[in-house]
Parts: sequence; C-alpha cells; structure tokens
Amino acid sequence: MLYTKHVELTDTTETTMFTVPTGFHAIIYYIFIANHGGSTNTASLHYINGSDRVDIFDDSNIAGGAKETLSNGSGPLFVLHEGEAVKAQAGSAGDMEFVVTFDLIPSPNTLVNFA
Repeated sequence: MLYTKHVELTDTTETTMFTVPTGFHAIIYYIFIANHGGSTNTASLHYINGSDRVDIFDDSNIAGGAKETLSNGSGPLFVLHEGEAVKAQAGSAGDMEFVVTFDLIPSPNTLVNFA
C-alpha cells in the first residue's frame, strides 16, 4: 500500500520522518522538498541503518519559495529494509516542508545466510 509521510520543519532539529517496521520493506517513489520561507535555506534528507548513512539531499540550497523533487517516473528510487529510518533537517530556522511517498510491503522469505 502506498503512503505519503510529511513533516514541516521550522528549526534545525533532525527529524525522523518514518522508520521501516519489522517484517517490511519500503520502496520510495517520490520526494518533495519545499522552502516556504523568504530566504534560501538548505535541506538534508537521508536514510540510516545503524551507523550507515545515505545522503539523498546533503545541505542542498533551496531558494525561498522554491521546491525540489526527486522521482523516477513511476519507478522506484530507493529500497529500505526493516529498521532503516528516513530523516530530514533544515540548515536554518524557517519553513521547510519534506514529503516522501513510499510503498510498504511485507518482507519476502529469504534463504539462511543469503546476502
């Protein structure tokens, strides 16, 4: 089933948007970031698994009133596994909006020691 998770940030606190629940995978299809403030701000969006981190947006400059999107038509962008979390952060206080659309699917059965 498709879900859209949304957060609005007005400060620089790193905020968890969602964590993939046990027994599921999340397939991210679309990312939208908007700067509703009047000044340029930076946006960071990443996912983590323990100490591993993948920066999707890494302090990307977004002008006041502008937006950034990331999509692959109707195809997937990223596949996250149980326990992995998507986090968002603004570089300075303002009015930043982060939106992620993803499909949450049950994890398939896997072979023992299959990597």
